[in-house]
Amino acid sequence: MIPVVDVDIRELEMKAVQDVVKSKYLVEGPNARAFEEKFAKFSGAKFASTIVNGTCALHLAMVALDIGPNDEVITTPYTFVASSNTILFSGAIPVFADIDRETYNLDLEKIEEKITEKTKAIMPVHIFGNPCDMKAIMDIAEDRNLIVIEDCAQGHGAKIDDTHVGNFGSVGCFSFYGTKNLVGGEGGAVITNDEDLFEKMISIKNHGRSPAGGYAHYYVGFNYRMTDMTAAIMNVQMDRAKEILSKRHYTGDKYRKALSELEDIDIQKVLPGHQHSDYIMAPLIINEKFSQNEVIEYLKSKNVGSRSIYSKLSYQQPCYQDLSSWHLSKVIEYPDYSKVKCSTAEYVAQNHFEIPMVTSLTDESINYIIDVLGEFFK
Repeated sequence: MIPVVDVDIRELEMKAVQDVVKSKYLVEGPNARAFEEKFAKFSGAKFASTIVNGTCALHLAMVALDIGPNDEVITTPYTFVASSNTILFSGAIPVFADIDRETYNLDLEKIEEKITEKTKAIMPVHIFGNPCDMKAIMDIAEDRNLIVIEDCAQGHGAKIDDTHVGNFGSVGCFSFYGTKNLVGGEGGAVITNDEDLFEKMISIKNHGRSPAGGYAHYYVGFNYRMTDMTAAIMNVQMDRAKEILSKRHYTGDKYRKALSELEDIDIQKVLPGHQHSDYIMAPLIINEKFSQNEVIEYLKSKNVGSRSIYSKLSYQQPCYQDLSSWHLSKVIEYPDYSKVKCSTAEYVAQNHFEIPMVTSLTDESINYIIDVLGEFFK
Protein backbone atom coordinates (compact mmCIF):
# COMPACT_ATOMS: atom_id res chain seq x y z
CA MET A 1 0.00 0.00 0.00
CA ILE A 2 1.36 3.43 -0.92
CA PRO A 3 0.90 5.26 2.40
CA VAL A 4 -0.67 8.65 3.11
CA VAL A 5 1.53 8.89 6.22
CA ASP A 6 5.21 7.89 6.15
CA VAL A 7 7.42 9.75 8.62
CA ASP A 8 10.71 10.93 7.08
CA ILE A 9 13.09 10.08 9.96
CA ARG A 10 16.59 8.78 9.33
CA GLU A 11 19.72 7.78 11.21
CA LEU A 12 20.77 11.40 11.77
CA GLU A 13 17.61 12.12 13.78
CA MET A 14 18.05 8.89 15.76
CA LYS A 15 21.65 9.75 16.63
CA ALA A 16 20.66 13.26 17.68
CA VAL A 17 18.18 11.85 20.20
CA GLN A 18 20.75 9.36 21.51
CA ASP A 19 23.22 12.20 22.02
CA VAL A 20 20.70 14.12 24.13
CA VAL A 21 19.90 11.08 26.27
CA LYS A 22 23.61 10.48 26.82
CA SER A 23 24.09 14.12 27.81
CA LYS A 24 21.33 13.78 30.46
CA TYR A 25 20.16 17.30 29.55
CA LEU A 26 16.61 16.33 28.62
CA VAL A 27 14.63 19.52 29.24
CA GLU A 28 14.50 22.49 26.89
CA GLY A 29 18.12 23.51 26.48
CA PRO A 30 20.97 23.78 23.94
CA ASN A 31 19.14 21.95 21.16
CA ALA A 32 16.02 24.07 21.67
CA ARG A 33 18.05 27.29 21.43
CA ALA A 34 19.75 26.06 18.27
CA PHE A 35 16.45 25.03 16.71
CA GLU A 36 14.88 28.41 17.51
CA GLU A 37 17.70 30.15 15.68
CA LYS A 38 17.30 27.86 12.66
CA PHE A 39 13.52 28.21 12.60
CA ALA A 40 13.63 31.99 12.84
CA LYS A 41 15.97 32.03 9.83
CA PHE A 42 13.83 29.49 7.97
CA SER A 43 10.61 31.45 8.53
CA GLY A 44 12.13 34.90 8.15
CA ALA A 45 10.75 36.00 11.54
CA LYS A 46 12.70 38.09 14.03
CA PHE A 47 11.80 35.79 16.91
CA ALA A 48 10.96 32.10 17.30
CA SER A 49 10.30 30.03 20.41
CA THR A 50 9.88 26.29 20.85
CA ILE A 51 6.59 25.03 22.29
CA VAL A 52 5.59 21.55 23.42
CA ASN A 53 3.08 21.19 20.54
CA GLY A 54 1.04 23.18 18.03
CA THR A 55 -2.11 23.24 20.16
CA CYS A 56 -0.22 24.82 23.05
CA ALA A 57 1.34 27.30 20.60
CA LEU A 58 -2.13 28.55 19.65
CA HIS A 59 -3.27 28.69 23.26
CA LEU A 60 -0.13 30.57 24.28
CA ALA A 61 -0.73 33.14 21.54
CA MET A 62 -4.33 33.61 22.69
CA VAL A 63 -3.30 34.20 26.30
CA ALA A 64 -0.33 36.46 25.48
CA LEU A 65 -2.57 38.63 23.29
CA ASP A 66 -5.13 38.99 26.11
CA ILE A 67 -7.93 37.24 24.25
CA GLY A 68 -10.26 36.00 26.96
CA PRO A 69 -13.76 35.50 28.33
CA ASN A 70 -16.58 36.39 25.94
CA ASP A 71 -14.26 37.68 23.22
CA GLU A 72 -15.23 36.32 19.81
CA VAL A 73 -12.62 34.80 17.50
CA ILE A 74 -13.51 34.10 13.88
CA THR A 75 -12.04 30.92 12.42
CA THR A 76 -12.72 28.12 9.96
CA PRO A 77 -14.71 24.98 10.77
CA TYR A 78 -12.75 23.01 8.18
CA THR A 79 -9.62 22.13 10.13
CA PHE A 80 -8.43 20.00 13.01
CA VAL A 81 -10.51 20.71 16.09
CA ALA A 82 -7.49 22.02 18.04
CA SER A 83 -7.84 25.37 16.26
CA SER A 84 -11.22 26.21 17.74
CA ASN A 85 -10.51 24.32 20.98
CA THR A 86 -7.72 26.75 21.83
CA ILE A 87 -10.26 29.55 21.57
CA LEU A 88 -12.40 27.71 24.11
CA PHE A 89 -9.37 27.17 26.37
CA SER A 90 -9.02 30.93 26.69
CA GLY A 91 -12.66 31.50 27.56
CA ALA A 92 -13.27 33.09 24.18
CA ILE A 93 -16.02 32.09 21.77
CA PRO A 94 -15.30 30.39 18.43
CA VAL A 95 -17.26 31.96 15.58
CA PHE A 96 -17.20 29.79 12.47
CA ALA A 97 -17.08 31.46 9.05
CA ASP A 98 -17.58 29.51 5.82
CA ILE A 99 -14.76 28.70 3.42
CA ASP A 100 -14.03 29.32 -0.24
CA ARG A 101 -14.74 26.21 -2.31
CA GLU A 102 -11.67 26.63 -4.50
CA THR A 103 -8.98 27.29 -1.86
CA TYR A 104 -10.68 25.58 1.15
CA ASN A 105 -9.57 28.62 3.19
CA LEU A 106 -11.69 31.24 4.93
CA ASP A 107 -14.06 33.15 2.60
CA LEU A 108 -13.25 36.84 2.96
CA GLU A 109 -16.89 37.92 2.61
CA LYS A 110 -17.96 35.44 5.28
CA ILE A 111 -15.34 36.84 7.67
CA GLU A 112 -16.83 40.31 7.23
CA GLU A 113 -20.34 38.99 7.86
CA LYS A 114 -19.30 37.42 11.20
CA ILE A 115 -17.70 40.52 12.74
CA THR A 116 -19.60 41.98 15.72
CA GLU A 117 -18.78 44.40 18.54
CA LYS A 118 -17.48 41.37 20.49
CA THR A 119 -15.02 40.24 17.81
CA LYS A 120 -11.46 40.42 19.10
CA ALA A 121 -9.48 38.33 16.62
CA ILE A 122 -9.35 36.28 13.43
CA MET A 123 -7.61 32.89 13.34
CA PRO A 124 -6.98 31.93 9.70
CA VAL A 125 -5.77 28.37 9.11
CA HIS A 126 -3.53 27.66 6.12
CA ILE A 127 -5.36 24.44 5.42
CA PHE A 128 -3.31 21.60 3.93
CA GLY A 129 -0.49 24.16 3.63
CA ASN A 130 -2.34 26.44 1.17
CA PRO A 131 -1.75 30.04 2.27
CA CYS A 132 -4.84 32.08 3.05
CA ASP A 133 -5.23 35.47 1.37
CA MET A 134 -3.36 37.11 4.23
CA LYS A 135 -3.06 40.54 2.65
CA ALA A 136 -6.84 40.79 2.37
CA ILE A 137 -7.35 39.33 5.86
CA MET A 138 -4.90 41.83 7.33
CA ASP A 139 -6.76 44.67 5.56
CA ILE A 140 -9.99 43.51 7.23
CA ALA A 141 -8.25 43.19 10.60
CA GLU A 142 -6.62 46.61 10.42
CA ASP A 143 -9.88 48.28 9.38
CA ARG A 144 -11.68 46.72 12.37
CA ASN A 145 -8.76 46.85 14.85
CA LEU A 146 -8.68 43.05 15.18
CA ILE A 147 -5.85 40.73 16.20
CA VAL A 148 -4.72 38.03 13.74
CA ILE A 149 -3.25 34.72 14.92
CA GLU A 150 -2.09 32.50 12.05
CA ASP A 151 -2.54 28.76 12.45
CA CYS A 152 0.44 27.54 10.42
CA ALA A 153 0.38 23.96 11.73
CA GLN A 154 0.30 22.64 8.17
CA GLY A 155 2.25 25.45 6.54
CA HIS A 156 5.96 24.61 6.75
CA GLY A 157 7.40 26.14 3.60
CA ALA A 158 4.20 27.97 2.59
CA LYS A 159 4.84 31.51 1.36
CA ILE A 160 3.13 34.57 -0.08
CA ASP A 161 5.41 36.58 -2.36
CA ASP A 162 8.42 35.00 -0.65
CA THR A 163 7.19 35.89 2.86
CA HIS A 164 6.67 32.78 4.96
CA VAL A 165 3.23 32.34 6.51
CA GLY A 166 3.15 33.32 10.17
CA ASN A 167 4.72 36.72 9.51
CA PHE A 168 1.49 38.52 8.62
CA GLY A 169 -0.46 38.36 11.88
CA SER A 170 0.75 39.08 15.41
CA VAL A 171 1.84 35.46 15.89
CA GLY A 172 2.35 32.41 13.66
CA CYS A 173 1.81 29.03 15.33
CA PHE A 174 3.39 25.82 14.02
CA SER A 175 3.12 22.11 14.75
CA PHE A 176 5.75 19.40 14.28
CA TYR A 177 3.43 16.48 14.88
CA GLY A 178 4.51 13.19 13.33
CA THR A 179 2.56 13.61 10.08
CA LYS A 180 3.77 17.12 9.23
CA ASN A 181 6.29 18.20 6.59
CA LEU A 182 8.89 18.75 9.31
CA VAL A 183 8.42 16.35 12.20
CA GLY A 184 9.51 16.12 15.80
CA GLY A 185 7.02 13.50 16.91
CA GLU A 186 5.31 16.28 18.80
CA GLY A 187 6.58 19.82 19.17
CA GLY A 188 5.55 23.27 18.06
CA ALA A 189 6.78 26.83 17.68
CA VAL A 190 5.58 30.40 17.72
CA ILE A 191 7.08 33.14 15.57
CA THR A 192 6.57 36.89 15.81
CA ASN A 193 8.21 40.16 14.83
CA ASP A 194 7.08 41.90 18.03
CA GLU A 195 9.83 41.78 20.68
CA ASP A 196 7.59 42.68 23.63
CA LEU A 197 5.06 40.02 22.66
CA PHE A 198 7.86 37.49 22.21
CA GLU A 199 9.24 38.14 25.68
CA LYS A 200 5.76 37.79 27.15
CA MET A 201 5.22 34.46 25.39
CA ILE A 202 8.53 32.95 26.47
CA SER A 203 7.71 33.92 30.04
CA ILE A 204 4.16 32.54 30.01
CA LYS A 205 5.29 29.25 28.42
CA ASN A 206 7.75 28.77 31.32
CA HIS A 207 5.47 29.31 34.34
CA GLY A 208 5.68 33.11 34.02
CA ARG A 209 9.40 33.24 34.86
CA SER A 210 11.85 35.85 33.66
CA PRO A 211 14.58 34.74 31.20
CA ALA A 212 16.88 34.35 34.21
CA GLY A 213 14.67 31.56 35.54
CA GLY A 214 14.38 31.01 39.26
CA TYR A 215 11.26 31.06 41.37
CA ALA A 216 9.82 34.51 40.73
CA HIS A 217 6.75 34.30 38.49
CA TYR A 218 5.56 37.44 36.73
CA TYR A 219 2.65 35.94 34.81
CA VAL A 220 0.28 33.10 35.54
CA GLY A 221 1.95 30.73 33.13
CA PHE A 222 2.08 27.20 31.81
CA ASN A 223 4.65 24.50 31.25
CA TYR A 224 4.71 24.58 27.46
CA ARG A 225 8.43 23.86 27.09
CA MET A 226 9.76 21.54 24.40
CA THR A 227 12.04 18.68 25.43
CA ASP A 228 15.59 18.82 24.13
CA MET A 229 15.03 15.40 22.54
CA THR A 230 12.28 16.83 20.33
CA ALA A 231 14.44 19.87 19.60
CA ALA A 232 17.31 17.60 18.58
CA ILE A 233 15.10 15.88 16.00
CA MET A 234 13.92 19.29 14.77
CA ASN A 235 17.49 20.52 14.41
CA VAL A 236 18.19 17.70 11.98
CA GLN A 237 14.87 18.23 10.22
CA MET A 238 15.75 21.90 9.71
CA ASP A 239 19.08 20.88 8.17
CA ARG A 240 17.08 18.64 5.80
CA ALA A 241 14.21 21.09 5.24
CA LYS A 242 15.24 22.12 1.72
CA GLU A 243 15.50 18.49 0.64
CA ILE A 244 12.17 17.50 2.27
CA LEU A 245 10.19 20.48 0.97
CA SER A 246 11.68 20.26 -2.54
CA LYS A 247 10.46 16.68 -2.82
CA ARG A 248 6.97 17.65 -1.65
CA HIS A 249 6.79 20.61 -4.05
CA TYR A 250 7.90 18.35 -6.91
CA THR A 251 5.13 15.87 -6.11
CA GLY A 252 2.54 18.62 -5.63
CA ASP A 253 3.38 20.20 -8.99
CA LYS A 254 3.11 16.83 -10.77
CA TYR A 255 -0.29 16.18 -9.20
CA ARG A 256 -1.63 19.64 -9.99
CA LYS A 257 -0.58 19.41 -13.63
CA ALA A 258 -1.96 15.91 -14.23
CA LEU A 259 -5.11 15.96 -12.11
CA SER A 260 -6.29 19.33 -13.40
CA GLU A 261 -7.15 17.48 -16.62
CA LEU A 262 -9.78 15.33 -14.88
CA GLU A 263 -13.21 16.93 -15.29
CA ASP A 264 -14.84 15.26 -12.28
CA ILE A 265 -12.50 16.64 -9.63
CA ASP A 266 -11.04 20.02 -8.69
CA ILE A 267 -7.61 20.58 -7.17
CA GLN A 268 -7.23 23.02 -4.28
CA LYS A 269 -6.60 26.41 -5.88
CA VAL A 270 -3.34 28.18 -5.07
CA LEU A 271 -3.61 31.97 -5.40
CA PRO A 272 -1.10 33.90 -7.55
CA GLY A 273 2.16 34.55 -5.73
CA HIS A 274 1.38 31.85 -3.16
CA GLN A 275 3.55 28.80 -2.50
CA HIS A 276 1.65 25.77 -1.18
CA SER A 277 3.53 23.81 1.50
CA ASP A 278 2.34 20.60 -0.20
CA TYR A 279 1.52 18.99 3.11
CA ILE A 280 -1.71 17.37 1.92
CA MET A 281 -3.18 16.82 -1.53
CA ALA A 282 -6.96 16.45 -1.28
CA PRO A 283 -8.91 16.76 -4.55
CA LEU A 284 -12.60 17.68 -4.47
CA ILE A 285 -15.21 15.53 -6.23
CA ILE A 286 -17.49 17.81 -8.26
CA ASN A 287 -19.53 15.16 -10.07
CA GLU A 288 -22.37 13.85 -7.88
CA LYS A 289 -22.09 10.52 -9.74
CA PHE A 290 -19.14 9.71 -7.48
CA SER A 291 -19.04 9.54 -3.69
CA GLN A 292 -16.17 10.20 -1.31
CA ASN A 293 -16.30 6.67 0.05
CA GLU A 294 -16.33 5.08 -3.42
CA VAL A 295 -13.17 6.92 -4.45
CA ILE A 296 -11.35 6.11 -1.20
CA GLU A 297 -12.25 2.43 -1.32
CA TYR A 298 -11.29 2.17 -4.99
CA LEU A 299 -7.88 3.71 -4.31
CA LYS A 300 -7.32 1.31 -1.42
CA SER A 301 -8.28 -1.63 -3.63
CA LYS A 302 -5.47 -0.51 -5.93
CA ASN A 303 -3.01 -0.31 -3.02
CA VAL A 304 -3.11 3.48 -2.83
CA GLY A 305 -3.65 4.87 0.64
CA SER A 306 -6.53 7.35 0.89
CA ARG A 307 -8.85 8.85 3.50
CA SER A 308 -11.01 11.85 4.25
CA ILE A 309 -9.64 14.70 6.34
CA TYR A 310 -12.05 16.60 8.59
CA SER A 311 -15.17 15.00 7.12
CA LYS A 312 -16.83 16.17 10.34
CA LEU A 313 -16.48 19.94 10.78
CA SER A 314 -15.43 21.43 14.11
CA TYR A 315 -18.93 22.64 14.99
CA GLN A 316 -20.32 19.22 14.08
CA GLN A 317 -18.11 17.44 16.62
CA PRO A 318 -20.10 15.82 19.45
CA CYS A 319 -18.44 18.04 22.07
CA TYR A 320 -19.56 21.20 20.20
CA GLN A 321 -23.05 19.92 19.63
CA ASP A 322 -23.46 19.98 23.42
CA LEU A 323 -20.97 22.16 25.30
CA SER A 324 -22.77 21.74 28.63
CA SER A 325 -20.00 19.46 29.92
CA TRP A 326 -17.30 22.08 29.15
CA HIS A 327 -16.58 23.69 32.51
CA LEU A 328 -16.56 27.27 31.20
CA SER A 329 -20.16 26.85 30.00
CA LYS A 330 -21.09 27.61 33.63
CA VAL A 331 -19.97 31.22 33.16
CA ILE A 332 -19.98 31.80 29.38
CA GLU A 333 -22.98 31.66 27.09
CA TYR A 334 -21.91 29.86 23.93
CA PRO A 335 -23.84 29.81 20.65
CA ASP A 336 -25.92 26.75 19.87
CA TYR A 337 -23.43 25.13 17.50
CA SER A 338 -26.03 22.56 16.44
CA LYS A 339 -27.66 25.41 14.50
CA VAL A 340 -24.50 26.58 12.75
CA LYS A 341 -24.29 25.86 9.02
CA CYS A 342 -21.39 26.55 6.69
CA SER A 343 -22.67 25.05 3.45
CA THR A 344 -19.43 25.25 1.44
CA ALA A 345 -17.35 23.74 4.24
CA GLU A 346 -19.91 20.94 4.58
CA TYR A 347 -19.71 20.27 0.84
CA VAL A 348 -15.91 20.12 0.87
CA ALA A 349 -15.92 17.94 3.99
CA GLN A 350 -18.14 15.34 2.32
CA ASN A 351 -16.58 15.40 -1.15
CA HIS A 352 -12.81 15.48 -0.79
CA PHE A 353 -10.30 12.64 -0.52
CA GLU A 354 -6.62 12.54 0.36
CA ILE A 355 -3.91 10.95 -1.78
CA PRO A 356 -0.29 10.23 -0.77
CA MET A 357 2.11 13.20 -0.60
CA VAL A 358 4.90 11.56 1.42
CA THR A 359 8.57 12.10 0.59
CA SER A 360 9.09 8.37 -0.03
CA LEU A 361 7.03 8.59 -3.25
CA THR A 362 8.91 7.71 -6.42
CA ASP A 363 8.08 8.94 -9.92
CA GLU A 364 6.72 5.49 -10.60
CA SER A 365 4.34 5.61 -7.63
CA ILE A 366 3.21 9.17 -8.40
CA ASN A 367 2.44 8.22 -12.01
CA TYR A 368 0.65 5.08 -10.81
CA ILE A 369 -1.60 7.12 -8.48
CA ILE A 370 -2.40 9.54 -11.31
CA ASP A 371 -3.24 6.61 -13.61
CA VAL A 372 -5.47 4.96 -10.99
CA LEU A 373 -7.44 8.19 -10.54
CA GLY A 374 -7.69 8.55 -14.30
CA GLU A 375 -9.15 5.05 -14.55
CA PHE A 376 -11.72 5.72 -11.83
CA PHE A 377 -12.88 9.07 -13.25
CA LYS A 378 -12.76 8.05 -16.92
